[in-house]
Amino acid sequence: MLKDTKYVNSIIKYGSVEFPILTNWRNIGISLSGGADSALLAYLICSSTSHTANIHILTNIRMWKTRPWQKYNALDVYNWLEERFPDHKFTMHQNFIPPDLEWGDKGPNITDEYGKLKSGNQIILRSHAEYIAFRYGLDAWFAGVNKNPSEDFKGKLNDRDIKPTEDLTPLIREHMGVTVCHPFIYTTKDWIIKQYYEHNIEELLDLTRSCEGDKTHYPEVFSDLDYKTYIPGQSVPECGKCFWCKEREWAIKQYNEHSKDIK
Repeated sequence: MLKDTKYVNSIIKYGSVEFPILTNWRNIGISLSGGADSALLAYLICSSTSHTANIHILTNIRMWKTRPWQKYNALDVYNWLEERFPDHKFTMHQNFIPPDLEWGDKGPNITDEYGKLKSGNQIILRSHAEYIAFRYGLDAWFAGVNKNPSEDFKGKLNDRDIKPTEDLTPLIREHMGVTVCHPFIYTTKDWIIKQYYEHNIEELLDLTRSCEGDKTHYPEVFSDLDYKTYIPGQSVPECGKCFWCKEREWAIKQYNEHSKDIK
């Protein structure tokens, strides 16, 4: 897909997924949530990047009162990357998003500086990435947004059902002098889960968390678990009911069934 672009000589390919890594890039940004998608993307980029590059990890503290463990999921993945790639130079840029501005609380109710209707958290995420890109001179910034599964689970985000365009947007584009790339935008989560096993990094998958349930929506699962009671490092149950749990369960099932067919 990138063969007809200026990146033709710098394409990294993993099956049908491809993204550019230019040898002269010295500062690369990666958004990391602590989920399976962004963790795999960070691993693939670090595996394909020159040791002279600086890896800037952008992460956000979100839903701190109801899901305080999310901060530590991202930190666990970050620490794993640092240990796995000791010759890389990592920097974490941590941001904060007020729960009141999240999509789930208000929806897309603000017109941003580009004239698009967005939720508060979307504006903060984009604006923070722009700031880090400018402040630290990023050459490229990557995010692990993936396509919805083939099954129609309740709660899916419709803007993840994106078809390729002639100019390759939103797969890759230039913004404020930075290459912005979403390598998984046309890829479903079953492919992502498959990579963990093919690269023998199941321990990284075990560190990630997809569930976005909490006691607000599933009190029978999370009981009184919140910012007042949560202890960093403790085991936190998964609701098994939110879209993100259903998507991950579907992806693992797809991988297991495919593996049986091969055998």
